[in-house]
Amino acid sequence: MESTLDKLDINKSARVILVTNIGEMKDRFLDIGLTTNTLIKCVLSGNKKEINGYEIRGAVIAIRKEDAEKVKVSVIG
Repeated sequence: MESTLDKLDINKSARVILVTNIGEMKDRFLDIGLTTNTLIKCVLSGNKKEINGYEIRGAVIAIRKEDAEKVKVSVIG
């Protein structure tokens, strides 16, 4: 099922389909390894889900909702 990263529930995993951010944030995503087919898991949720923690390639990275909305994913489970 396709969705965006900001909608991924806690303890659910997905594969990245497309990063639609442009500019500096896209470069940052690429720097942390957030590329097509990368496995990603939501492991932490901040207040009001404005910031979530995602496990990416063995590291937990905090991503703002407004940036996570621009990452298309395929939910695994």
